[in-house]
This record gives sequence, C-alpha cells and structure tokens, in this order.
Amino acid sequence: MAGWGDDPQLAELRTLVYEDGWAPVSVSEGAGAVDTIVVEKDGDQRTFSSDHIAFHRFVEGVKEDFGL
Repeated sequence: MAGWGDDPQLAELRTLVYEDGWAPVSVSEGAGAVDTIVVEKDGDQRTFSSDHIAFHRFVEGVKEDFGL
C-alpha cells in the first residue's frame, strides 16, 4: 500500500460523498492492496480505485456508514 501522503482520488471521492450527494453503491477491497468504490447520483456512476492507506481506511468507514 502507498503511504499517508495526499491521494487525489480520495479527495475527490470525499467531496462527492459528503458534499455533493453521491452515494456509495459497491465496495471491493482488492487482493493486490487496491480498493475500489463505486458511487452513484442521478443514474450516473463513477468508480475510484487506489492502493493508498488513507483510501483503504475511508473504504472501511464507508462500508460501515452505508451498510455495504
């Protein structure tokens, strides 16, 4: 996994979920340390993937917060 520095994928994903009303619809914690999350709003979907540790922690929280 990548370190604790900035992760542009995570920054955009946080904004979409917590400020712009996008809802997580699926989460995949990858075997190769890459996690993937799919978010949806108004029928549009976006997929984000990262091997960053902060992204992984975010995915764990989303799973709990949104029951995924």
